[in-house]
Amino acid sequence: LCNESAVAFQQPCIRISVTGDKGQHASAAALHLSQHDTTDVDNKNNDADATLSRRRLFGQALSSAATASLILTDPSTASAKVVATPSATSTPNSTPERDALFQAIASKSSDEVVSQAIEQLVPLSPLKGDSTDKSSYASALDGEWKLLWYNKSDFSPLLKLPSPFRPDSYQYFGTIAEREIGEGRVAQGLTGGILSALGPKKELWLSSGAVSQEGHPSTLEIYPPFRFQLGELPGSTASKQTIVEGGSDADFRAANGRTTEAQLAPKNEYEQLYLENVGSGSLRVSTITKGDPVIVGDMFVHQKL
Repeated sequence: LCNESAVAFQQPCIRISVTGDKGQHASAAALHLSQHDTTDVDNKNNDADATLSRRRLFGQALSSAATASLILTDPSTASAKVVATPSATSTPNSTPERDALFQAIASKSSDEVVSQAIEQLVPLSPLKGDSTDKSSYASALDGEWKLLWYNKSDFSPLLKLPSPFRPDSYQYFGTIAEREIGEGRVAQGLTGGILSALGPKKELWLSSGAVSQEGHPSTLEIYPPFRFQLGELPGSTASKQTIVEGGSDADFRAANGRTTEAQLAPKNEYEQLYLENVGSGSLRVSTITKGDPVIVGDMFVHQKL
């Protein structure tokens, strides 16, 4: 799933290949997990067969869903950047710049318009990038965030799909992340759309370790282990099934077909350019500033639920 989790957390990519003439419906779809066969960390020897079986079943289910959706619609015509509508375009403490960005996203404006709105908003961030107050950033990030927009047109095959096939994308920090995937970790979740074929409450969880950069708490340093799991929506008591686990940046990048240059690149760093702390409805703009050269410069707009 080549989306912000692959960006920030370096998770495995599920690639969808489509064949067919331009302007016509896709005639076939093939999907595979671009990752070495691995096992759950806690029971490497005993659970190898079970892990591979889970991966096969998962791949078959998602492949069927992808094929069904792609033969119904041509993904090349879908919006690849505005993936959700803001829950509100203004708040009591809104500024014209903030309203302009929400309006640009809500109206599915061009990338140029959205980018200009971001450029005008970032200098007004309530939490400044040069602040050294870790607790303020931790408090502001804590919670569940929904992806509204991203800046790379070829960023994720699944997010390119039109509604109702496109899944929703979320990020989890702080309390909810600790409860779901462990202390000191952050996660992204994909649910709904074609992934509904896996079950009505199913969610793909992609997670990594994360720590605030010393002296610059606006930036998170991303580190292993990287986990790709099939689970359920937040709050479920059901166990998550590990499909892939990676123990280092270089190994994980190699498994995802990255170049030697990318494999030798430093850990990914994920900076919050604009961050509010007003509870539900808060806005966040973030970007990858360092690491895998394929994803450095990727930018995202999220809203807190």
